[in-house]
Amino acid sequence: SYGWVSNMSYAITLSLSWYTHSKKTGLSPLAPGQWKPFLAVYAGFYVFTNIIRPLRFGLSVVVSQYFDRFVGFIERKSGWGRKASIGVVVFLANVCGTFAAMGLGVGVASTLAGVPIFPPKVV
Repeated sequence: SYGWVSNMSYAITLSLSWYTHSKKTGLSPLAPGQWKPFLAVYAGFYVFTNIIRPLRFGLSVVVSQYFDRFVGFIERKSGWGRKASIGVVVFLANVCGTFAAMGLGVGVASTLAGVPIFPPKVV
C-alpha cells in the first residue's frame, strides 16, 4: 500500500508541476527548451512530498486494509494463491493505476492550463 500511496503522490506532483509550468510559460514541458524549467518546478513539489513523507506513511496504513481486501477478492475469484494474488494487485494498482493517474493528471493539467500536451511541430 505504501508503494501505491507514494506513486499517487508523485502522479499528483507531476500533474501540479505540469499545470504550474504550462500556465506560467504558456508552453508544454515537452516543447523545445522547456524540460529544465519544468524540472525546476517539479523539484519544488518533490521537496514538499518528502517533507510530508510521514503523512504518506500514515495514509498507507489506512489504505492497507483495502489492499488486503482486494488481494482476498482476487484469491477467491481466481483460485490463485496469496503470492499470485498479491502480484496481480501490485500490477493493477502500482503499474496500471500509476500510469492511469499520471495520464489523467497531465491531461487535466494541460486542459486547465490551456496548453496542449504535445507541442505543434516546428517546420
